[in-house]
Amino acid sequence: MQSSGAEDATAETAAARTVRRALIPAAGRGTRMAPFSRLAPKELAPIGSVPALQLVLEEIAAAGLVEVGIVVRPGKAELIERCVEQTGPRADGPDPRRLEVTWIEQPQPRGLGDAILCAQGFLRREPFALLLPDNLLLGAEHRLADLTRLHAETGRDVLGVLELGAEQSGEYGNCGLIDYRVPDPSRPRVLELLRLHDKGPGRLLVGEGEVKRRTCGRYVCTPELLDELDSVREEMRRHGADGELDEVPAYQRLIERRGAVGYVLAGPLFDVGYPLGYLAACAFEYRRQREAWDRSERPSRV
Repeated sequence: MQSSGAEDATAETAAARTVRRALIPAAGRGTRMAPFSRLAPKELAPIGSVPALQLVLEEIAAAGLVEVGIVVRPGKAELIERCVEQTGPRADGPDPRRLEVTWIEQPQPRGLGDAILCAQGFLRREPFALLLPDNLLLGAEHRLADLTRLHAETGRDVLGVLELGAEQSGEYGNCGLIDYRVPDPSRPRVLELLRLHDKGPGRLLVGEGEVKRRTCGRYVCTPELLDELDSVREEMRRHGADGELDEVPAYQRLIERRGAVGYVLAGPLFDVGYPLGYLAACAFEYRRQREAWDRSERPSRV
């Protein structure tokens, strides 16, 4: 029996919304992590027994994706690749070595938007996951797989969101703040995004009794984001601007024209691109491993 036209259309829509690839922008110079970053890429800073980048690769593998593009500056790919391969998988994590890795060069550090556009050939005008390696989700129940499922449901760009209270005041940069509404009270984690605010100076401060929500380095992007980035870049050129191509204006236009969805992740999230955030991530991972060790049966002494 032949499929009906409606069934064919449904299958075609599902295929178009399937996320197969992930993109990791890792071309930055890591100036906030000096002097470590003068010796090795900041993505190789160890969190417990593995480099930080491996935790991001494990998150991608756990979500069922098979291809990952890593955007690097010239000369950086070989060192990162060798380190991750030599480390090997963790006993309690997926093996990131099964991922098909494509290395993409960003000749000059011209911002996150430029890094994404450098990867257009790899992305092939299909939806993709975007993971910022400075932002590590450790011990989180809801990760990338939740975002890909929500994209399959809505067909829209999905932005991972972090909820911050006063105890997290000053821990994150003053960027990514959102205005939103909750369209379905039975699904409080799912947000309709109304506005993405401009980046501000300094750290993000949260007052006592206050709750703020901001994006947190996990996205599922549609090809329309690439169109908006191209549009912003052309506008910069017309005005003679030659600075970094920031992703925020592109997302602001995308939200206004097409709408986008937010999803509140469980956290905790650590900004390991600066020293205090990195130390906090190491302390969290130490406590996690220590608790796991205490729960396990310790070998008897001979």
